[in-house]
Amino acid sequence: MKKTIFFWLYFVASIILAVYFSVRIITSIMGRGPVSEVKHISILSDSKNADLEPIRLATGITGGTNIKSADLYQINHRVSKVPGIKKSSVRRLANGDIIIKTEQHKVAAQLSDGVYYYPLSEDGTRIETPSTERDKNTIVFRGTVPENFTEIINVVSGLSEHIDYMYMVESRRWNIYTKNGTLIYLPEDEPATAISKIKRLDNTHKILSRDIEIIDMRDNARILVKTRK
Repeated sequence: MKKTIFFWLYFVASIILAVYFSVRIITSIMGRGPVSEVKHISILSDSKNADLEPIRLATGITGGTNIKSADLYQINHRVSKVPGIKKSSVRRLANGDIIIKTEQHKVAAQLSDGVYYYPLSEDGTRIETPSTERDKNTIVFRGTVPENFTEIINVVSGLSEHIDYMYMVESRRWNIYTKNGTLIYLPEDEPATAISKIKRLDNTHKILSRDIEIIDMRDNARILVKTRK
């Protein structure tokens, strides 16, 4: 007798649950009912200091937006265009919540046009969030930045406190302009070797703090130095 009663109780409960979820699914598909509305938008970023508000605005939706109007492809397209976003993905949960995951560009340097400083990512992408101030001890570039600019960043990182900016000459070699007003000509080949020599000279003779106009490193056999008159 007990087994029969439990059987019918479970049977009735199963029917009720089936009807409940069926109704919710149908109303959601028809664009009606609570499940048809976006309840919450969660934005996840791999950067702790990321400003999430531009991402939220880029979605174009708020809590209560009809879920049928939330085109995930278009949302992700708009989010991916937010300055600083490298990758993004958008997912909709069964309860109507939307999850947005973003990966930020890692800033490796800055590009200056003489007025503004634009962050440069590790792959050379210019991030359209300019500032009128440069970041402390960050390598600054002017002109055209080649794709392999990260190589030279690694080479000159030890001199970052002395460098005002760097400029590539005819897409072949680098000039370094120091904060002290010295112009350094780096060679086209093996600039890392030339930088190592500069570092040693600065450690032993403080060459980057002297009243020097030009340091020419283009001749591997010798270093040419021109002092200011």
